[in-house]
Amino acid sequence: MSADIRLLRWHDRDREDYERLAATLARLRDLSARGRGEIVATVPAGPEQPDDADRARALLAQRRCRDAAAGPLAELFGEPGWDMLLNLFIAYEEGRALPEAAIADVMGVRAAVAIRWLEVLIERGLVRRIGGEGPPAVSLTEAGTVLVLRCIGDA
Repeated sequence: MSADIRLLRWHDRDREDYERLAATLARLRDLSARGRGEIVATVPAGPEQPDDADRARALLAQRRCRDAAAGPLAELFGEPGWDMLLNLFIAYEEGRALPEAAIADVMGVRAAVAIRWLEVLIERGLVRRIGGEGPPAVSLTEAGTVLVLRCIGDA
């Protein structure tokens, strides 16, 4: 998948061209069926729209590429809270929670930074701790899910 999320979206002009072509083929098929016979012409399928998890994955991939290109200056672009929300959203879409101990590794930050941001996001009601069997885990709250969806919806 390309790290450039803009490649996942259709431009309005392309979408309009596709819709005109599909409508024209449908009219041609109807006219032909009434006349001499049926023309076998299928409506071309347009590119698939990415789902929300694919958008989040693309955003994370783009951020990782940017960080790799920046090398030691990557810390200038740090947004650990957003990285955590994106990773938790992907986990949510995959039907799982993230182990609390693995968050720093997933985000690529020091453990102290991950813990500080985790506490901020919990305090603001965007993330919650999940108890139960195994090590403690974290997941998005409903408010956290809504926030991520709102932010990536037009990505």
